[in-house]
Amino acid sequence: MFVFLAACLMLLAACDAPTRGFGGAEVSRHTVDGSSFTIHHDGGMAQAVRTNRQLLRIGTLAGRAAIAMQQASGCRVRDLAGDAAVLIARLDCGEAVAPACEVDAILKGRRGMQIPVVRRCG
Repeated sequence: MFVFLAACLMLLAACDAPTRGFGGAEVSRHTVDGSSFTIHHDGGMAQAVRTNRQLLRIGTLAGRAAIAMQQASGCRVRDLAGDAAVLIARLDCGEAVAPACEVDAILKGRRGMQIPVVRRCG
């Protein structure tokens, strides 16, 4: 019984663990419009792991995840890929970084699908 309980606790602790390539990255937690994320960022890449349950379209979640990644990194999200649970983004950390609440990125999907992800402050 103790082994089963310990295994369950380890699984729960790993729910927002980073995927490959983000093991030593900086970690922070952010909530945007009711969506909670653990953000892992390192250099020009960031990963958002959604930590709450929601039934939202991927475009809505991608916009919220992009804002959380921008808040965590201080860089602009250029493009994203992934699913409703984990999104990975390429960052632009150049001089002209817009406010974290503004997003103008592309969500890249399978078979060349591209969805604009645009959000404005306010």
